[in-house]
Amino acid sequence: MTDKHYHDPIERILDLIERTRFDDLPPEAVSAATVFFLDTVGVACAGKLAPRMDALMATSARWGAPGEAAASVWNTGLQAPGPVAALINGYQCHALEYDCVFEPGVILPTPPIFGALMAKVDELTALGRPPSGRDLIRAFTVALEVSCTLSGATRNAMFFFRPATTGVFSALAALACLDPLPREQLRYAYGIGYSQMCGPMQAHEEGSMMLAMQMGFAARNALQAHDMARVGITAPVELLGGRFGFFTNFEHDHELPAALDAMGDPWKVTQLSHKPFPSGRVTHGVIHAMRGLRQELGLTASNALARVQSLHVTLPPLGMRLVGRPMVHQPPPNYARLCIPFVAAAEVVFGGVDPTTFVPERLGDPVLEALAMRVVTEEKPHPNANAFYPQTLTLLLSSGERITREIPYAWGHPLLPLNAQEREDKFRLCWHLTRERSAAQDQHMEAMIAWLNRLPEAPDAAPLVALLAAAA
Repeated sequence: MTDKHYHDPIERILDLIERTRFDDLPPEAVSAATVFFLDTVGVACAGKLAPRMDALMATSARWGAPGEAAASVWNTGLQAPGPVAALINGYQCHALEYDCVFEPGVILPTPPIFGALMAKVDELTALGRPPSGRDLIRAFTVALEVSCTLSGATRNAMFFFRPATTGVFSALAALACLDPLPREQLRYAYGIGYSQMCGPMQAHEEGSMMLAMQMGFAARNALQAHDMARVGITAPVELLGGRFGFFTNFEHDHELPAALDAMGDPWKVTQLSHKPFPSGRVTHGVIHAMRGLRQELGLTASNALARVQSLHVTLPPLGMRLVGRPMVHQPPPNYARLCIPFVAAAEVVFGGVDPTTFVPERLGDPVLEALAMRVVTEEKPHPNANAFYPQTLTLLLSSGERITREIPYAWGHPLLPLNAQEREDKFRLCWHLTRERSAAQDQHMEAMIAWLNRLPEAPDAAPLVALLAAAA
């Protein structure tokens, strides 16, 4: 039970971590966790394409020589100290904007969790204590519940990058599930993690590499906090409700008591949304609508400029802040991923939006740029500061015909989910982006899909560890 000497709401989070066992999870939570674990592994495999990975690997060599607790840096065949690996891997997991979303809380929860979790898996495996598939599912599900609960409690607009700030708390939950600490040390681990918290929204505003790197910072932060608490480092304990706690410094308006009461009812992993496109989640409704219009009207790169006069998109204030930015000449990839005009035009010009959309030659495509300049975004008032929808798309053709599409939610949402084939095809695409095509590779890929689909039955994580450790 909650330690009566402490009254901060963080105690409810600690209770969740300590009390939840795999057998406490309902079948629908285990099923959803297995689905989104597969998605996260696929996105991690594609992380090799993250910008400036070579430079990051080169400079990370200055941050300490590998030791006994070394962890794999995904897709490189190299190892680094656990915190360094967690930093680089958390970055890889978000750099392509392909990771899943908890829309009610406006977070992409998995990169900090998975970056920290897999570093701990490497450590425990080396120590002869490899986690089982059930261990991974429990840690993943509990960790998601933490960040989704905290983010879902907020009522104010984001001014810190919420996926990274709440990600510190969730990554610590994953670590504590795999490698438990006594209650006092766990409490201090959260205080140490909070004391390092970061994530200003300016990185998102500018489409900077630091947007994805903040996920890595959160994963590294959690791993270091867990280690420091284990050796007796103390920290503040009034973390959520204190005078300078999380819901004062990072979030101002909230309904935290109700959110805490709803933990596990239902488990938030069942409410996640897939990202079928590697771009800001709020762009997905527009891309999907443009896909339908492209197919219906026969729009192509060769006729779009002649046939499309303008495209107008209205969206709530949050959406406008996140992805309503105007098209610019030859945008950097991080900017383009968060730009409705760019991705709407890319769907027409290239016949789809995938990770290859954001390579230099496509970012500078003159037809795409000309079409994107005809796309206008407009804010529409909404009472919920965290709302993605509704959105309205209006296409005006040169013939004078006006076509309107209402977007109540996007493809990948629980009300419009990807089916099993679509989920696995996304994994296959991520795999093929960074690995040579061959019969042997395809056989390995299909075996990994099958293994991940049966993750709760796995006796250990060895196949996953080997996959992520290998050079892509």
